Formats: sequence, structure tokens, C-alpha cells
Amino acid sequence: MPTTLVAIALIIVVAQLLGELAQRLHQPRVIGEIVGGILLGPSVLGAFLPGLEEHLFAPAVRGQLNLLGQLGLVLFMFLVGLELNPKLLQGRLPLASRITAVGVGMPLALGILLALVLEAWQPQLLPGDHALAPLLFMGTALAITAFPVLARILRERNLLSQPLGALAITAAAIEDVVSWVLLAIAVATSRSSTGLGALTPLVGTAAWSWFLLVGLRPLRLWLEARYRDGHQLGPLLQASLFGGALLSAAITEWLGVHLIFGAFLWGLAMPRYEPLRRRLELRLDAVVLQLLLPLFFAISGLGTQIGSLNTPALWGAAALVLAVAVGGKFIGTWAVARASGMPEREAQAMGWLMNTRGLTELVILNVGLELGVISTELFTMGVLMALVTTVMAGPLLGQLGYKPAQGAS
Repeated sequence: MPTTLVAIALIIVVAQLLGELAQRLHQPRVIGEIVGGILLGPSVLGAFLPGLEEHLFAPAVRGQLNLLGQLGLVLFMFLVGLELNPKLLQGRLPLASRITAVGVGMPLALGILLALVLEAWQPQLLPGDHALAPLLFMGTALAITAFPVLARILRERNLLSQPLGALAITAAAIEDVVSWVLLAIAVATSRSSTGLGALTPLVGTAAWSWFLLVGLRPLRLWLEARYRDGHQLGPLLQASLFGGALLSAAITEWLGVHLIFGAFLWGLAMPRYEPLRRRLELRLDAVVLQLLLPLFFAISGLGTQIGSLNTPALWGAAALVLAVAVGGKFIGTWAVARASGMPEREAQAMGWLMNTRGLTELVILNVGLELGVISTELFTMGVLMALVTTVMAGPLLGQLGYKPAQGAS
């Protein structure tokens, strides 16, 4: 137990320090936190001080960190669902839907094609004998956009109130929902020996989604009306709402779809009344973002082994993953934006904004690694791709004239 507490303290301090450094460099805080996880893992600490790394992160300690990290991930996904505001869709739905259709469809198709290439060229990257699951995972990993990271980038550049930012956040919101549905399908497929067998968890999850989003509507309206009338959220009610996220996560895990989908659905089912939504966020932000989520980054860092990319062929595969991820997302988004009459500068900005992957990519990669669909080497390639695509967004937007606002950090 003392070793676990020391490990947690070290993880939190490193995550906060590097998160602050990333912000000073006008990068999303999550970049520093992900790098912190990698530094504490086998790629850096394990390479230079292997004895210390093995002692700090012994199997028993990893198990405890993983449990806490999973709790942080569940509560973070609840926050992601809570942040999605249906009002974002008003007036911008047609163009945002077209951007989503191609901006997700093209990288999804290219990701599936990439998985087929890797299976033939480097078969060890996609272990297991399931034919369909690796294709869906690769497609989903390349198709996603990190909604929370994108929102932070837009806020730093005062773009949320401008047409470009409003369109980007709308498209990202739609892509977020589509991505988690794709991931749910991929997980259900990987856990079933046949494509037909995957229908049972998907049907069960669809029924649970209907219950949360439609069946609980009267309760949601009552909660919102109660808060509007001046009643505060008591400790019991707050605990019930947060406990509901864990229960919903457990139900989707039991149904055969990953637990993160249940937590995301519970967040979507919460009232959209802004003061109430903001209060729920504030209750969780500190403990999730500063304590529990860095533990998830640390677990991801322990699974990232840059030294495992020890041949030119593997580095070639990593470069191919990055090129397909960036190219598919940028070209698809840019082409639709230009075809819809958007000026070249704004269309390019949309392409780079939709390329931000950040934490969302790590979630999908961890699920794939946990289910044995991707190897440690491919997981490492995905982490590097998530870092590069997120880091490059800021400088490329700056080149197009979208500078960080004065005082933004």
C-alpha cells in the first residue's frame, strides 16, 4: 500500500507539472499529461532506471492503479456526455452532418484498409483470430475527433463564438456520438465469435439507451424544474447521480459493450439546464481531471513501449498509421467544407481541427489492447499518432492566422 500511494503522488505531480508546461506552450493540457504517463513507463523511466520502475509499478500496484484509472475513465466519460449540448446542433446541422459523414466515413474506410495491409505485412500487430474486430477498431481509431480537446483549443483562440468554431464544435459533437457507437459495435464484435452474436449486446445497449434518453425524460424534467425553483442538489441526490454513471457503466459492460459507453449515455441523459449541468461538472472536475484521470494516463504510459518499435519495418508501419490518420481526416473534412462553399483558409482550419485526437484516442486504444485486438506495438503507434495529431493542431491553426487569445493558457 505505501508503494501505491507513492506511485499515485508521483503520477499526480508529474501530470500537473507537464500539463502546466504544455499550456505555457499553447498546447492542450492533456498533451503534457499523456507525455507524463509515457515518461513514467518503460519507454523512459524503465529504460534508465528499470529497478525503480519495476518497484514503483509492480504488478500489484498496477492492478490498484488500473482500478482507480478505470474509475476515472468512467467518470470522465460521464463528463463528456454531460458536456454535449444539443443546442449546438441548431442551425448548423446540415453542413455539420455532411462534414461528419465524410470526415468519419473516409478515415473509417481507410482505417479498415490499413488494417488489411498491416495484417498482410506485419500480422503480429493485430493478434487474435477474429476477422472483423481488428478492422473495426482500426477504422474507429482513425475516425475519431477528441471533442473535449477540440473545445479547449477553440476556447483558447476565441473561436467558439465565430462561425468556424461553432461549426467545428457541432461537427465534433456529432462525431463524438458516432465514434462511441462505432466503438460499441467494435467491442461487441470482438467479444462474439460470430457477427450475428454481436447483435445481442447491441440490441440490449440500444434498449438501455432508449430507457435513459427517453424513458427517464420525466425524471430529468422534474430534476431540472426542481433546480430552477431554487432547490439545491443535496448530498444524497448528487451521490445518486454520480452512482448512476457507475451503474450504467456496469450495465453496458454486462451487456457485452464496454463500460465507458454506459457512462457516456448517463451523461447524455442528464438535464441540459446550464446552471445544473455546470454544478455537476464542478463537483467532479477536480477529482476526475486532477486525481483519477492522470492514473489512466499512467496506465497508458506503462503500456506504451517505444523501444518495442525496434525495426525499420515497425517504424514504417508507424509512419503509415500517422499518414493515413492525418490524410484521411484532413482530406475528407477539407473536401466537404470546400464543396459546401467554405473559403480555403477556413476549410483547411476545419481539417486540422478535426484531426485532434488526444485523450479520446487513448480510450479507444486502451480498449483494443485490453481486448487483445491490437498488440503493444500497435498501441504504441496509436499513442504517438494521438500525440502528433493533437500537438500539430495549434501551430497549423497559427499558420492560418488563428492565434491564441491574449492571456490564454
